[in-house]
Amino acid sequence: MKRALLIGLWLSMMALAACKPHQVSTDTSGLGDTGDTGPTYQLELSPPSAGQGSSLDVSLTANVSTFRFGETRLDLGPGITIDSITVLDVFDAVASIHVDPDAELGARDALVSVGDKDWTLPGAFTVIDRSIALDPPYAKMGQVLHVSVTGTNTNWADGYTYADWGDGIDVLDFSVLSPGLADARIAVHPDATPGLRDVSVEDGPEVTTLYQGFTVDRAVITAFWDPPEVHQGDSVSFTLTGLDTHFSRDTTIEFWDDGGPNPDIQVTAQTTADDTHITGTIQVSNAARLDYRDVLVTTGDEAVLIPNALKVLDSPPNLNDVVPQIGFDVYRTIDNATGTLQERVQAYAVFFIPLDPPCGSSSQPSDGPRPYDNNGVWPIPPPPDPVDCPNPETLSAGDFVWFEGPENVVPLHKDVIQSTGQIIYWGQDLTLDDYHFGTTYDLHTQGDPHGVPEVLVEKVQPTVPADYHLLTPQFWGDLTVSRNQDFEYTWSPAQTYPDAIFSTQISGTLAADGTPGFAGCIPWDDGDHTYHPSELQQLEAGPVTFSASSFIQGRYFGLPFSRYQTSRSSSTLSTDAQMILQ
Repeated sequence: MKRALLIGLWLSMMALAACKPHQVSTDTSGLGDTGDTGPTYQLELSPPSAGQGSSLDVSLTANVSTFRFGETRLDLGPGITIDSITVLDVFDAVASIHVDPDAELGARDALVSVGDKDWTLPGAFTVIDRSIALDPPYAKMGQVLHVSVTGTNTNWADGYTYADWGDGIDVLDFSVLSPGLADARIAVHPDATPGLRDVSVEDGPEVTTLYQGFTVDRAVITAFWDPPEVHQGDSVSFTLTGLDTHFSRDTTIEFWDDGGPNPDIQVTAQTTADDTHITGTIQVSNAARLDYRDVLVTTGDEAVLIPNALKVLDSPPNLNDVVPQIGFDVYRTIDNATGTLQERVQAYAVFFIPLDPPCGSSSQPSDGPRPYDNNGVWPIPPPPDPVDCPNPETLSAGDFVWFEGPENVVPLHKDVIQSTGQIIYWGQDLTLDDYHFGTTYDLHTQGDPHGVPEVLVEKVQPTVPADYHLLTPQFWGDLTVSRNQDFEYTWSPAQTYPDAIFSTQISGTLAADGTPGFAGCIPWDDGDHTYHPSELQQLEAGPVTFSASSFIQGRYFGLPFSRYQTSRSSSTLSTDAQMILQ
């Protein structure tokens, strides 16, 4: 019995020692029998604050022999009840206290008495109007779990409020359900320091801390992952071994980086042998983010996080897989207030390696007009659901690449996107003088010894056959069109037939169901066409956009050393204007 008590006392002392110090120190030199040459006497109280209506333990620590069993007392003033005080040894004591819901706010002195000696710690304890409570207030080493966080007098907001459990505990997700309630999903590392710890919730300038309010249990739930390293593009076997786990056929495995779960590593086969063993195969994307990954293993309500379980290593790019993507376009907008024609010319080139395995789904094009003079009204399909895909790897082709034509050369300058590291080449400060109509340009790369070498691919970037301009009506000044009358418009011919296409559309909202839609047509390029009431009445009254575009595509091509010969460049000359249907 005596041995059990000693072990319990030792565990309590270790838990207190493991806490991050949030203490008030008071120099009380001259009090106590320290001697003239002895250390400065220090008596400390932790934590230094608590919210109204909260109950907690407060530790007292002295640096010399101070506390005595049955003779140690603590007084924190009116509104704070000392339920009990336990002397752990002559240096440490713990007081269980309760702060009344209406206790006076602000700092107050702490009075510590031992026998006939008294010590006053000025401003050592503060009553605040905010507090937090946790459920559950404990977790095992290696465990992943949800913790309910309840706040008193808090004003939390999702996306602006964050929580911190300290070193060794990751907050995987923090969702604010109301101004005083949040759900935290936390992962305790298998090597997290056991014992009591502080939990803080930060809401802008307001930080509310629950001191010594969460316990990391010495019991361990963990798992071990093999292999420790993989390369981009690998398909490899894995082994997952658990300790005190309950794996099942429904166990899920996720790979996490700093941004959360990252799907650039996928489990392609999985077999659960028993409660503690899973084997299978993973596929690593050829564009997987480099560096360490955590592995999160979830079985029902049980989850375990394996920090830094595997490292993704770089694989050199294979030039046989490089695909070029190029474009040369003109975008025009008619200013609704002035009628001024605003113009932007864009040329670009990208050299990338397609994702392997593929990721995401290609967006489905909407139905639309078919050649020629075949008016109609069609819905615009909603965009596909976003998919968290890695960014394809892009390669350098030198500092410049060029579009080379019989009459001019268009240089494209190298640009590195800082957020992704991807490389793209842009034409800088281009005008219509750089865009020669009815031309097919060659693609010429400068070459990079660590990327795409110098190559010349002939006749791959077309431009539209000719310039065109909208003539009538005047597409500015809130042009208003009746849905009950024919709407005739004219343009200078774009000479698109038979190699290119000229199309127009009026984009707005479908009257039938309130979803986005458009009236469209591919007219013969004769400079004159009409939208009829049967089309216009299917759109809701109000502001709409009128667009006219000429479009041409080039031949299929690829880099001479690449197995992909499926690129096909295009060029568009588009004009947008605003109008009103009534």
